[in-house]
Amino acid sequence: MVDVVVVVPARDEEARIASCTRSVRRSLAHAVRTGAVDRGAIVVVGHRCLDDTLGRAQSELAGGRHALLAEAGATTVGEVRALGVRAAIDLLPYGARASRRGGVWVLSTDADTVVPLTWVVDVLRHARDGNTHAVVGMARLAGDRLVTPHAHAAYRRIIEAGLRGREHDHVYGANLAVRADAYAAVGGFGPVVLGEDQALVDALAQQGFVVARPRDVVVATSGRRHGRAPGGLADLLARLDGLGDARGAGPRAGELSARPQVA
Repeated sequence: MVDVVVVVPARDEEARIASCTRSVRRSLAHAVRTGAVDRGAIVVVGHRCLDDTLGRAQSELAGGRHALLAEAGATTVGEVRALGVRAAIDLLPYGARASRRGGVWVLSTDADTVVPLTWVVDVLRHARDGNTHAVVGMARLAGDRLVTPHAHAAYRRIIEAGLRGREHDHVYGANLAVRADAYAAVGGFGPVVLGEDQALVDALAQQGFVVARPRDVVVATSGRRHGRAPGGLADLLARLDGLGDARGAGPRAGELSARPQVA
Protein backbone atom coordinates (compact mmCIF):
# COMPACT_ATOMS: atom_id res chain seq x y z
CA MET A 1 0.00 0.00 0.00
CA VAL A 2 1.12 3.52 -0.78
CA ASP A 3 -0.05 7.06 -0.21
CA VAL A 4 -1.24 9.07 -3.21
CA VAL A 5 -1.41 12.82 -3.73
CA VAL A 6 -3.18 14.42 -6.67
CA VAL A 7 -2.28 17.92 -7.86
CA VAL A 8 -4.64 20.04 -9.98
CA PRO A 9 -3.52 23.44 -11.30
CA ALA A 10 -6.43 25.71 -12.22
CA ARG A 11 -6.94 29.18 -13.61
CA ASP A 12 -10.45 30.59 -13.86
CA GLU A 13 -12.02 27.14 -14.10
CA GLU A 14 -15.16 27.59 -12.00
CA ALA A 15 -17.25 25.95 -14.73
CA ARG A 16 -15.15 22.78 -14.78
CA ILE A 17 -13.31 22.37 -11.48
CA ALA A 18 -16.23 20.71 -9.67
CA SER A 19 -16.44 17.88 -12.21
CA CYS A 20 -12.69 17.41 -12.05
CA THR A 21 -12.32 17.37 -8.28
CA ARG A 22 -15.41 15.21 -7.83
CA SER A 23 -13.97 12.59 -10.17
CA VAL A 24 -10.55 12.69 -8.49
CA ARG A 25 -12.05 12.36 -5.02
CA ARG A 26 -14.15 9.37 -6.08
CA SER A 27 -11.16 7.69 -7.72
CA LEU A 28 -9.03 8.14 -4.61
CA ALA A 29 -11.83 6.84 -2.37
CA HIS A 30 -12.22 3.80 -4.62
CA ALA A 31 -8.49 3.10 -4.39
CA VAL A 32 -8.64 3.28 -0.59
CA ARG A 33 -11.69 0.98 -0.45
CA THR A 34 -10.02 -1.62 -2.63
CA GLY A 35 -6.84 -1.58 -0.54
CA ALA A 36 -4.58 -0.13 -3.22
CA VAL A 37 -3.98 3.11 -1.30
CA ASP A 38 -3.53 3.84 2.39
CA ARG A 39 -4.05 7.61 2.41
CA GLY A 40 -4.84 10.15 -0.27
CA ALA A 41 -4.74 13.93 -0.55
CA ILE A 42 -5.79 16.44 -3.18
CA VAL A 43 -4.40 19.91 -3.76
CA VAL A 44 -5.92 22.48 -6.11
CA VAL A 45 -3.67 25.41 -6.93
CA GLY A 46 -5.65 28.40 -8.14
CA HIS A 47 -3.24 30.36 -10.32
CA ARG A 48 -4.24 34.03 -10.63
CA CYS A 49 -7.93 33.12 -10.49
CA LEU A 50 -10.44 35.93 -10.90
CA ASP A 51 -13.49 33.70 -10.45
CA ASP A 52 -14.76 31.23 -7.83
CA THR A 53 -12.60 28.29 -8.88
CA LEU A 54 -11.36 27.58 -5.35
CA GLY A 55 -14.80 27.99 -3.83
CA ARG A 56 -16.24 25.41 -6.21
CA ALA A 57 -13.36 23.06 -5.44
CA GLN A 58 -13.90 23.47 -1.71
CA SER A 59 -17.53 22.42 -2.08
CA GLU A 60 -16.46 19.12 -3.66
CA LEU A 61 -13.47 18.37 -1.43
CA ALA A 62 -14.85 19.35 1.99
CA GLY A 63 -14.42 16.59 4.55
CA GLY A 64 -11.47 14.97 2.82
CA ARG A 65 -7.73 15.55 3.12
CA HIS A 66 -7.12 18.46 0.78
CA ALA A 67 -5.66 21.93 0.40
CA LEU A 68 -6.60 24.90 -1.73
CA LEU A 69 -3.84 27.32 -2.63
CA ALA A 70 -4.26 30.76 -4.14
CA GLU A 71 -1.11 31.51 -6.11
CA ALA A 72 -0.26 34.72 -7.93
CA GLY A 73 3.51 34.85 -8.25
CA ALA A 74 4.35 31.94 -10.57
CA THR A 75 4.88 32.62 -14.26
CA THR A 76 4.76 29.02 -15.53
CA VAL A 77 2.45 26.05 -15.01
CA GLY A 78 5.50 24.01 -14.00
CA GLU A 79 5.97 26.21 -10.95
CA VAL A 80 2.27 25.89 -10.14
CA ARG A 81 2.37 22.09 -10.33
CA ALA A 82 5.55 21.99 -8.23
CA LEU A 83 3.97 24.15 -5.55
CA GLY A 84 1.00 21.79 -5.46
CA VAL A 85 3.24 18.74 -5.09
CA ARG A 86 5.05 20.23 -2.09
CA ALA A 87 1.79 21.17 -0.40
CA ALA A 88 0.21 17.78 -1.09
CA ILE A 89 3.08 15.79 0.41
CA ASP A 90 2.95 18.00 3.50
CA LEU A 91 -0.68 16.93 4.00
CA LEU A 92 0.33 13.32 4.59
CA PRO A 93 1.45 11.96 7.98
CA TYR A 94 5.22 11.51 7.69
CA GLY A 95 4.82 12.65 4.09
CA ALA A 96 8.38 13.81 3.45
CA ARG A 97 9.87 10.74 5.09
CA ALA A 98 7.55 8.34 3.25
CA SER A 99 8.20 10.06 -0.06
CA ARG A 100 11.93 9.50 0.27
CA ARG A 101 11.31 5.77 0.74
CA GLY A 102 9.13 5.50 -2.36
CA GLY A 103 5.93 5.19 -0.37
CA VAL A 104 4.18 8.16 -2.04
CA TRP A 105 2.95 8.59 -5.59
CA VAL A 106 2.30 12.01 -7.12
CA LEU A 107 -0.51 12.11 -9.67
CA SER A 108 -1.14 15.10 -11.92
CA THR A 109 -4.27 16.09 -13.79
CA ASP A 110 -5.86 19.28 -15.12
CA ALA A 111 -8.91 21.28 -14.06
CA ASP A 112 -10.69 20.67 -17.37
CA THR A 113 -10.26 16.90 -17.06
CA VAL A 114 -12.45 14.15 -15.61
CA VAL A 115 -10.75 10.95 -14.46
CA PRO A 116 -12.48 7.54 -14.35
CA LEU A 117 -13.35 5.81 -11.08
CA THR A 118 -10.48 3.34 -11.52
CA TRP A 119 -7.87 5.95 -12.48
CA VAL A 120 -5.76 5.73 -9.32
CA VAL A 121 -6.03 1.93 -9.19
CA ASP A 122 -5.12 1.66 -12.88
CA VAL A 123 -2.04 3.85 -12.44
CA LEU A 124 -0.81 1.81 -9.49
CA ARG A 125 -1.51 -1.46 -11.28
CA HIS A 126 1.17 -0.55 -13.79
CA ALA A 127 3.61 0.23 -10.97
CA ARG A 128 2.98 -2.74 -8.68
CA ASP A 129 6.25 -4.47 -9.59
CA GLY A 130 8.04 -1.84 -7.50
CA ASN A 131 10.49 -1.11 -10.30
CA THR A 132 8.37 1.42 -12.19
CA HIS A 133 8.91 5.07 -11.30
CA ALA A 134 6.39 6.85 -13.51
CA VAL A 135 3.20 6.08 -15.40
CA VAL A 136 2.27 8.23 -18.40
CA GLY A 137 -1.35 7.73 -19.43
CA MET A 138 -3.42 8.99 -22.32
CA ALA A 139 -6.32 11.41 -22.80
CA ARG A 140 -9.35 11.40 -25.04
CA LEU A 141 -11.17 14.54 -26.10
CA ALA A 142 -14.45 15.19 -24.32
CA GLY A 143 -17.15 17.51 -25.59
CA ASP A 144 -17.27 16.72 -29.30
CA ARG A 145 -19.25 19.90 -29.96
CA LEU A 146 -16.18 21.91 -29.04
CA VAL A 147 -14.00 20.34 -31.74
CA THR A 148 -14.51 20.74 -35.48
CA PRO A 149 -14.55 17.44 -37.41
CA HIS A 150 -11.29 18.10 -39.26
CA ALA A 151 -9.46 19.24 -36.12
CA HIS A 152 -10.68 16.11 -34.35
CA ALA A 153 -9.54 13.90 -37.24
CA ALA A 154 -6.14 15.60 -37.44
CA TYR A 155 -5.63 15.24 -33.71
CA ARG A 156 -6.56 11.56 -33.90
CA ARG A 157 -3.91 11.06 -36.60
CA ILE A 158 -1.30 12.66 -34.35
CA ILE A 159 -2.25 10.33 -31.52
CA GLU A 160 -2.27 7.24 -33.72
CA ALA A 161 1.19 8.07 -35.03
CA GLY A 162 2.52 7.82 -31.48
CA LEU A 163 1.04 4.42 -30.63
CA ARG A 164 3.39 1.46 -30.22
CA GLY A 165 1.59 -1.79 -29.47
CA ARG A 166 0.25 -1.46 -25.93
CA GLU A 167 2.28 1.70 -25.31
CA HIS A 168 2.49 5.24 -26.69
CA ASP A 169 4.88 8.18 -27.07
CA HIS A 170 2.65 11.00 -25.80
CA VAL A 171 2.82 12.95 -22.54
CA TYR A 172 -0.14 14.61 -20.82
CA GLY A 173 0.07 16.69 -17.68
CA ALA A 174 -3.58 15.72 -17.28
CA ASN A 175 -2.63 12.05 -16.83
CA LEU A 176 0.81 11.70 -15.33
CA ALA A 177 2.01 9.84 -12.22
CA VAL A 178 5.48 9.81 -10.66
CA ARG A 179 6.82 8.10 -7.56
CA ALA A 180 7.78 10.88 -5.18
CA ASP A 181 11.37 9.76 -4.63
CA ALA A 182 12.02 9.71 -8.39
CA TYR A 183 10.25 13.04 -8.76
CA ALA A 184 12.56 14.61 -6.16
CA ALA A 185 15.67 13.00 -7.67
CA VAL A 186 15.19 14.81 -10.98
CA GLY A 187 14.14 18.11 -9.45
CA GLY A 188 10.40 17.79 -10.05
CA PHE A 189 8.43 20.03 -12.38
CA GLY A 190 10.67 22.77 -13.67
CA PRO A 191 9.82 26.45 -14.32
CA VAL A 192 9.59 25.96 -18.07
CA VAL A 193 7.24 28.04 -20.20
CA LEU A 194 5.92 25.08 -22.19
CA GLY A 195 6.07 21.31 -21.79
CA GLU A 196 6.80 20.93 -18.07
CA ASP A 197 5.28 17.46 -18.22
CA GLN A 198 7.47 16.38 -21.14
CA ALA A 199 10.55 17.85 -19.44
CA LEU A 200 9.86 15.83 -16.29
CA VAL A 201 9.39 12.58 -18.20
CA ASP A 202 12.53 13.23 -20.25
CA ALA A 203 14.55 13.87 -17.08
CA LEU A 204 13.31 10.63 -15.53
CA ALA A 205 14.27 8.62 -18.61
CA GLN A 206 17.67 10.30 -18.87
CA GLN A 207 18.49 9.38 -15.28
CA GLY A 208 17.53 5.75 -15.75
CA PHE A 209 14.12 5.70 -14.07
CA VAL A 210 11.56 3.31 -15.52
CA VAL A 211 8.62 5.01 -17.22
CA ALA A 212 5.53 3.00 -18.18
CA ARG A 213 3.41 4.36 -21.03
CA PRO A 214 0.20 2.28 -21.02
CA ARG A 215 -2.61 2.96 -23.47
CA ASP A 216 -5.26 1.66 -21.08
CA VAL A 217 -5.01 4.47 -18.49
CA VAL A 218 -7.20 7.14 -20.05
CA VAL A 219 -8.78 10.37 -18.81
CA ALA A 220 -11.26 12.67 -20.55
CA THR A 221 -10.01 16.19 -21.17
CA SER A 222 -11.80 19.14 -22.71
CA GLY A 223 -11.72 19.55 -26.46
CA ARG A 224 -12.02 23.33 -26.17
CA ARG A 225 -9.98 25.55 -28.45
CA HIS A 226 -9.54 28.38 -25.96
CA GLY A 227 -7.58 27.09 -22.97
CA ARG A 228 -5.54 28.50 -20.11
CA ALA A 229 -1.99 27.29 -20.87
CA PRO A 230 -0.33 28.91 -23.91
CA GLY A 231 0.92 26.23 -26.28
CA GLY A 232 -1.24 23.53 -24.69
CA LEU A 233 -3.86 21.20 -26.10
CA ALA A 234 -6.41 23.96 -26.77
CA ASP A 235 -3.89 25.88 -28.86
CA LEU A 236 -3.00 22.71 -30.77
CA LEU A 237 -6.68 22.06 -31.57
CA ALA A 238 -7.11 25.66 -32.73
CA ARG A 239 -4.06 25.33 -34.97
CA LEU A 240 -5.35 22.08 -36.42
CA ASP A 241 -8.66 23.76 -37.12
CA GLY A 242 -6.89 26.62 -38.87
CA LEU A 243 -4.90 24.22 -41.05
CA GLY A 244 -8.01 22.40 -42.26
CA ASP A 245 -9.33 23.10 -45.72
CA ALA A 246 -12.90 24.08 -46.61
CA ARG A 247 -13.93 20.44 -46.95
CA GLY A 248 -12.79 19.67 -43.40
CA ALA A 249 -10.00 17.35 -44.48
CA GLY A 250 -7.57 18.66 -41.89
CA PRO A 251 -3.89 19.47 -42.37
CA ARG A 252 -1.78 17.66 -44.92
CA ALA A 253 1.20 15.54 -44.01
CA GLY A 254 4.19 17.69 -43.20
CA GLU A 255 2.17 20.67 -41.95
CA LEU A 256 2.63 19.60 -38.34
CA SER A 257 5.81 19.10 -36.38
CA ALA A 258 6.90 15.49 -35.91
CA ARG A 259 6.41 15.67 -32.15
CA PRO A 260 3.65 18.16 -31.34
CA GLN A 261 2.83 19.25 -27.82
CA VAL A 262 -0.31 17.32 -26.92
CA ALA A 263 -0.81 18.24 -23.28
